[in-house]
Amino acid sequence: MYEILIDKLGFTYYNVDQSVFYKVISHRLTIILVHVDNCMIVATSIGLVNWVKDGVKESVEITDLGEIHWLLGIELKRDCKAGKLILSQQSYISASLCRFGLEDTKPVSIPMNPIL
Repeated sequence: MYEILIDKLGFTYYNVDQSVFYKVISHRLTIILVHVDNCMIVATSIGLVNWVKDGVKESVEITDLGEIHWLLGIELKRDCKAGKLILSQQSYISASLCRFGLEDTKPVSIPMNPIL
């Protein structure tokens, strides 16, 4: 996969994390995050996303799961009209509470201002 992204499609890996690749074409950014056998494509246009998928498909078989909803246990929700990306670990928190028998615990206020 790395050879396809770098040699064939002209991406550069990010020096700090070699599982992150990027490419800028005419001020339009495309980022690819690779984790084992999964990858996420982020781009400034759907055309760039399709270009990457088509380029990779020429060399390896891929399964397109559509728009992302989960990434490494974090739920992602997009609100395009409001321009927001909402990240949630509610599922992880609920599973952790159940694992330790704390699912019926009541919340407690803490002396801190919540960030909304």
